[in-house]
Amino acid sequence: MQAAPVSCATVKKPTVAERRAEILEVTCEVVIERGFAATRIADVAKRLGVSSSLIHYHFDSKEQLLAEAFAHYARKDVAEMEAEISAAPNAVAQLDRVIHNYVPEGSGDVEWMLWIDGWGEALRNPMMRKISQELDEQSAALAERVISYGVETGEFVCADPAAAAMRLTAVVDGLAVQFAAHDGMMTRDQFIDHVRTLAAWEVGLEPDALREPQVAQAPRGNEPSPVTYAALQQLIARYSDSVIRHDHDACKALWTRDAYWDMGETAQGLDAIMQLWESKVGSLKWVVQAAPNAVFEVDERAGTATGRVTISEQFQRKKGNELGAFVGTYADTYVRRDGTWLFAERILLPIHRFV
Repeated sequence: MQAAPVSCATVKKPTVAERRAEILEVTCEVVIERGFAATRIADVAKRLGVSSSLIHYHFDSKEQLLAEAFAHYARKDVAEMEAEISAAPNAVAQLDRVIHNYVPEGSGDVEWMLWIDGWGEALRNPMMRKISQELDEQSAALAERVISYGVETGEFVCADPAAAAMRLTAVVDGLAVQFAAHDGMMTRDQFIDHVRTLAAWEVGLEPDALREPQVAQAPRGNEPSPVTYAALQQLIARYSDSVIRHDHDACKALWTRDAYWDMGETAQGLDAIMQLWESKVGSLKWVVQAAPNAVFEVDERAGTATGRVTISEQFQRKKGNELGAFVGTYADTYVRRDGTWLFAERILLPIHRFV
C-alpha cells in the first residue's frame, strides 16, 4: 500500500524589515516594563524566543537597539497625533487637540514613560540623544504648524509661531515630569488649564476659548473667529476715531490702495478717497461718530469679509455754525493684508439726517 504524500506547507520567512520591526516592537514592551537602563539584549531575545545573536545581526549594539526602538514607538505616536489634529475643523480645535495629546493621561501613561526615560537615556547614549532631539523638534514643529495655520486663517494673533511653539512644548515637558513622576502635584485637569492659559496668551485668545464647550461652538461657515471679530471691530473704531480727531494719516492707514468709497459722492483709489474725506471732515468744526452695531461675514481662509455697520454722527459745520446729526449704515468689504484687516470698499446708506 502506497503511503500518502506528506504535505509541506511553505512557511513564509519574515523579511529583514519585518524582523527588525518585530524586534523594535518587543524592545519597546521590555523598555516600558524595565526602563532603558535595565533593558538587556538578552531580555528582548527571551521575549521573542530567539537567540541574542539574531538581535546582534540586526542591531550593532544595545545603544542602537534602544535608540531605534524609541524612534519606532515615538514616530508612530507622532503620526497618530498628527492625523487626529489635522481632522479638527479649525485652528482653535486643533490647538485644543494638541494640548490634550501632549498632556499625559497620568503617571501610567506609556508614551510619556518612554519619553521621560528616553530623555534620561539620551544623556548617556549619543544615538538616543540624536533621535530624542529630532523627535522633540518634530513635536514643536507640529505645534508651530497649528499656530501658523491659526494666524493664516485669522483665528490667532502670533508674531513668532516657532518661538510660541517652543515655549508651549517646553512648559508641557517640564510639567509632565512633575505630573508623571510625583503623586499629588496636580490633577490632569489642572495641568491642562496651565497649558491652556499659556497657549491662549501665545495666540491672542482668552483661555476659555480653548475649553471644550467653546471648541464645540467654534466659528463655522461665515462666522468670524474671535480674533478676526476683534480686529474688524478695531478697524471700525479706528475709523471713527480718525474722523473725530480729523487725523488724516490715521484714516489713510485703514484702506487698501485700490479701495472704493461711496458716501453720496464716490472715490476710487486711496488718494481720491483721502481727498474726498478731507473735503467732508474738513468742513466740520467738530464731529463725533459712533458705530454701535456691526455684523460681519468672513472667509477666514481667503482673508476677505463683509460687514454691515450702523453709524451715528453729531457735528457742527464751520460755515454758519450749523448743528446737525446723521444716522446711516455702511456696507463694507474688508481684506486681510499681511495679517492686518483693511477697508476695500465702503458704501454709505443714509437712514436719516437731522439739520
